[in-house]
Amino acid sequence: MFSTMNVSQLIAMHTTDLVCLHDADNTIRFATPSSIKVLGHKAETLVGRKLTDFLSEDFINEMDFTTLMRFFDQPGTRIRYQINHGEGRLRWLETTYTELESIGNVQYRSLSTTRDITESVHLTEDLMNALSKEQELSKFKTNLYSVASHEFKTPLAVIQANIEMLKVKQSPKLLGMGLATMEEEVDRLNTMIMDMLELKKLTTGRRNFNLTKVDFVQIVKELFSESKETGEKQRTLVLEVKGEAEELQADYSLIRYIFSNMLGNSIKFSEAGTEVKVILDYEKEDLEISFVDQGIGIPEEDQSKVFQSFYRGSNVSNVPGTGVGLSIVSEFVKLHKGKIKLVSAAGKGSTFTLTLPKL
Repeated sequence: MFSTMNVSQLIAMHTTDLVCLHDADNTIRFATPSSIKVLGHKAETLVGRKLTDFLSEDFINEMDFTTLMRFFDQPGTRIRYQINHGEGRLRWLETTYTELESIGNVQYRSLSTTRDITESVHLTEDLMNALSKEQELSKFKTNLYSVASHEFKTPLAVIQANIEMLKVKQSPKLLGMGLATMEEEVDRLNTMIMDMLELKKLTTGRRNFNLTKVDFVQIVKELFSESKETGEKQRTLVLEVKGEAEELQADYSLIRYIFSNMLGNSIKFSEAGTEVKVILDYEKEDLEISFVDQGIGIPEEDQSKVFQSFYRGSNVSNVPGTGVGLSIVSEFVKLHKGKIKLVSAAGKGSTFTLTLPKL
């Protein structure tokens, strides 16, 4: 049969939790050998010290120190905290204090039991992050359905109206007008669908990033050529290149999407007969691309929100759109480690300037 002392020694020697006895000042007077695993220090080196001596600097900075010390000095409490482990790692611990009666001639005020809960904390953080992503995805889906049901109705209704009109009468003039209108609405639908697909890829983390040599000037020229803005009463598209143009490392499909969206917005929100300018500045340390228009501009109160998904300015009126294009542009610019800034005023046009590092 084991004596009471032998049993106590066995428990003390083999417990996986760190058990300490503290005096009235909360100073450690005894610690179990498990201190090596829990704190990274031998039991004998803990005597004369306090558990608070091992708190990480970040944890101390995040907490009110006076309040923090009160928790450690209060018997009967349980506290979670981060420490600097002896092996140089940051670990999360949970300590429970139990008040004791005096034992023999030595006054032990409390007994503490401490265990490593790092894995549990990380698991909780992972679960919370997963939950947050699920909530974001749920919100995204709700907004997506709302926008789709509203924005997609208009072009479909226009297409249907033209089909019904052409069923009744098919004169050359009406046929030409009807087909042109339907082509425009199909283009609108394609653009909106492309925006939605790109946003889905970003939201679900499925957007690839492939660097290759890209000719930025050529992309702008191609977009100008593809634009249907022709005729004296339409917008005038101007390309200005500063310095010597050069091919730079970038993701071609992402850059083309950025340029297409920015140019499309400049045209869409400008009055007929005005100028839309794209400026490529190679003379600076980083490449600067500016999209300048003389359109309706963006009110100051809207400017901080224009890069949020599904947000549309208060002055866009009946101009079609989903409100996701600029949010995608912003993310694509970040993937290139670039920046985007806006200078605008209601009724005075807008200038969006992208700054991309020359890779």
